[in-house]
Order: sequence, then structure tokens, then C-alpha cells
Amino acid sequence: MVKVAIIDDDATLEAAATLFRQAMFGLPGGVTPTENWVAHYLEPGRVWGAWLEGELAGTVNSYTSAMTLPGGATVPHAAVTHVGVLPHWSRRGVLRALFSQQLAEFYQRGIAVASLRASQGNLYRRFGYGLASWLHSVQIDKRELGATAPSEARIQLLSAGDAWQQQQQIAQRFPLARAGTLQRWPQWWALQQHRLAQSSLNHYVALLHEQGEAQAFVRYHAQPNDNWLYSPERTLVVDDLHAADARHYVSLLRYLLQLDITRLVRFASRPVDDVLPLLLDNPRAVQTEARRDESWLRIIDVGRVLNTRQLSGDQSVRLAIVDPLLPHNQGHWQLTPEGACHTEQPAELTLSVDALAMLLLGGHQVRQLVESQQITVHHRTAPARLAQLFASDQQPWAGIFF
Repeated sequence: MVKVAIIDDDATLEAAATLFRQAMFGLPGGVTPTENWVAHYLEPGRVWGAWLEGELAGTVNSYTSAMTLPGGATVPHAAVTHVGVLPHWSRRGVLRALFSQQLAEFYQRGIAVASLRASQGNLYRRFGYGLASWLHSVQIDKRELGATAPSEARIQLLSAGDAWQQQQQIAQRFPLARAGTLQRWPQWWALQQHRLAQSSLNHYVALLHEQGEAQAFVRYHAQPNDNWLYSPERTLVVDDLHAADARHYVSLLRYLLQLDITRLVRFASRPVDDVLPLLLDNPRAVQTEARRDESWLRIIDVGRVLNTRQLSGDQSVRLAIVDPLLPHNQGHWQLTPEGACHTEQPAELTLSVDALAMLLLGGHQVRQLVESQQITVHHRTAPARLAQLFASDQQPWAGIFF
């Protein structure tokens, strides 16, 4: 039988970190710190362990955050990470036991949603997580562009190691409004600092100042190249770009394009509906290198998120929501532009909680879930009414990895 409990002693917390590295054996060295792990990189009371036959067999961790929903309101969020089960204990119910306990505790804590980055795309739906957002990795080939207008913004250039405080202040003071974005927690920043300290590359931060304060930033480095001086493929890699104001995004982009020594500018993560190609005189200069799933979302409190998310139109619909792991979410819900409440009336649509998560941020259309048979239709006009309620003109995106 699997025994699950919060880990609260340093030795076992360090053992759990080792277990995670063993389970994710392909991770590069240095990704998970081995020194000061408990003091600098963990939030107390958030690491769960699972034991089988007296051996620590699995673990899962989380961090306190907040997530932006369509309309701009935020709800308490848990960033789930460091999920691992030792291979010789797999398929014994370890992960189900861990997630069941963690989800129940999230609800007790008042957390409304949780999200994670999935190492396996076929794993997390069984625990109520739905694929809610994607990212694009894109590259700008500057050789395809004409002359770029210079940035007129006031830029302060610093070594990245000297600019952590400014980056944190900007992200906190000027949050992004896009659905799916997350409030960055202290341990996330600490891990970024750790990873940069492990790098042999030079990393820089350009701070954009307006009205006497830094309001946006971009952090970047050069892609390693043994022939940097003579290479025709010199590449600038953007590690992080935070600009809540569209004007600031344009200014930082112009700044990057002004680094004449580079030929290519690569963004590891941008929204799939990013305006970037339209900002250039030749949209073909922007090449999509990859499209990857980003946020896998778990709704912890259906009532809270549906009463916080912006709902559109003047229609209503009744949903039957299925959630075996969190029974308070189950049942029939009346959804109107004013919010949601339980109802005894017959449902017009039936869907699982992971399917609702796919819709919540605006990443999927109702039509897609109906056609893929992830929504069961009991009334023919109900899908159109739900689509109107969940209408969104922007794709969700978190923009950070954890």
C-alpha cells in the first residue's frame, strides 16, 4: 500500500530531489541544484513523498503563485513540478496517490487552479489536467529585413547577474494581462540565477526606462559558436522578455535588431498568436522553429474560476462536469454572463474537468471539443451558447518554464 505524506525534514527533501533527478535521468547537469536546495529552492510544506515497502518511491512539489484568467482577474495558482516516480516502482499507483493528496490539499488551501509542464503528453489527463496553452519557438532572420528604425526608448544595459532585482520588480509592478500568465515566485527567480551561474556564456539584460523607472526588460545571450567572429550564423537567444505595454515590446524588439553583429534572433517562447511577424517589413523573416504544449491546467475550484473568469454575451448554458478526484467540482452547473452556480436542472452539455480546463483560458474552441467527442451534446444550441460565454480574442500563454 502506498503511504503519502508531506516531507518536512531536510534529509528526505534532498532525497526527494535526488529521486526526481533519477526519474528524469536525461536532464542536463546543474538544472536541479544540489547545494542549498532546501533553504533556497523549496517552499516549506509543499513537497509530497510516497513510500512503498519503506522506500521513497515518488515525489511531487509545488509553488504558490497566481494565474491570470481571460478578462485580467487573477486566481490563486499552484505551480506543480518535480514530479517523479522511480522506474522500479512505476505502475503501482504511486503517482495517483501523490496527486490525489496534493489536489485535495490545494482545495483546502484555497488554491483555484494548478498547472504543470508535462514531460509526457499522455500522462496527466487522467488526473484532470487539460492542455490549455502552447508556445512557439521562433527565429528572426535579419538578412530578410530592410533597415530597422532605431529604438528611441531609454535603454540601460547590464550584466544579467547584476539585474535580478530590477527584473523581479518589473515583473511584479507591471504584470502581463494575457490569460495564462503567472506571478513569478521567489524560488523561480532563485533557480534562474542558479542556472545562469552554471553557464559559461555572457548573459545581458536591457532595461527599458520610462517616466523615471524601469518598466520592461529583455534578457539574452549569444548562442555558443566556436567561429563567432567569422560565422554567418551568429545567433542572439532571448531568454526572457517582459513588456506589459505593447509599445515597450516594440522598443525592445528594435533594440535587439540593432545588435548588428548578429544575423539571427531566436525566441525560445512566444505566444502562438504573437504580433511579432506584423511588426517587421517582411513577415517571412520570422520562422517558426517549433510549436510545443505549454500549460497543462488543473481546475481545483470550478465555482471560483467560473465566477472569476470574464464571460461574454447574453446567453446561458447548463453543464454537467465530471471530476472523480475532486467531488466538489462534480454535478450540474448553470453558467451565465454573471457567473456560475449549481443547479438541479438537466445538463445541456457534459464534459470532464480536463476538457473544461482546455476551454477555460481560451486555448481551444468549443467546436473542437465537440468534434473530438470530448463534449457530449444534449441540446443542439448549447455549444454555440458556451462558445459565446467563453469567447476570447487572444491565445493564452504563460511564457515561463518551471
